Amino acid sequence: MAAALLLLLSACGKNPPAAESSFESRQESRADTGTELMLATLNIKHGAEGLDKIAEAVREVSPDIIGLQEVDVNCERSGNMDEPAELARLAGYPYHAFSKAISLGSGEYGTAILSRYPIDSFEVIPLDSGSGEGRSLGHAVITVEGVKLDVFVTHLSFENRSVRIKQMRAIVKLLKACDRYVLLGDLNSFNIGDISYLEAAYYVNREDRRYGTFHWFNSSPDNIVVSEGFTELSSGVSDADCSDHKLLYAGFLLSGK
Repeated sequence: MAAALLLLLSACGKNPPAAESSFESRQESRADTGTELMLATLNIKHGAEGLDKIAEAVREVSPDIIGLQEVDVNCERSGNMDEPAELARLAGYPYHAFSKAISLGSGEYGTAILSRYPIDSFEVIPLDSGSGEGRSLGHAVITVEGVKLDVFVTHLSFENRSVRIKQMRAIVKLLKACDRYVLLGDLNSFNIGDISYLEAAYYVNREDRRYGTFHWFNSSPDNIVVSEGFTELSSGVSDADCSDHKLLYAGFLLSGK
């Protein structure tokens, strides 16, 4: 598997739950049956609406792990800022990692993960994108209360459905090799039935319960996908106006080893 390693650590609908449970209270409420874990995903549109707005939206939901798409690092259009590092600082996340998809001017563009739990390892896996914009899959290994999670973040191709399905099939092979996994991403699945190509155990956004996450078409390209071992406790979409996408979140009970 071709992969380039980049790990950066730093010291970033409906109304979201009012800090439905903070990181600390979720830890305190942990029972022998499992651990409460809040997950989220958001396409940030390279921070065009302001990183402060994005950070505020993230803080309101307070996910333990969030996947971000359309993220700039050292790009002129976003003030040559390291957006994952800055969002980690603004939103209060001690760990973050960036997955490059393409070079953009003198900088890089791709996806990112912010985490309250340490990132044990991180790799960037290129995805076959045909003749369209290059895409990648970020893969973090994160241990949550003794349970190893394989956490993936991606932004699949928009231009060509057959390429997008091919990317999903490539991701399936990786997911099947994992015991417990999370996939956070803008899957560009405007036909939401296409998510079935991921062959996953559970989808937060799906045909029988669709959260509109993209402003322009009230469509549902963004998703949180998990393996067996997760029980959904809550889910929804933030009302925060910080991008052309809405933040999708879901709280889970993660069962023990």
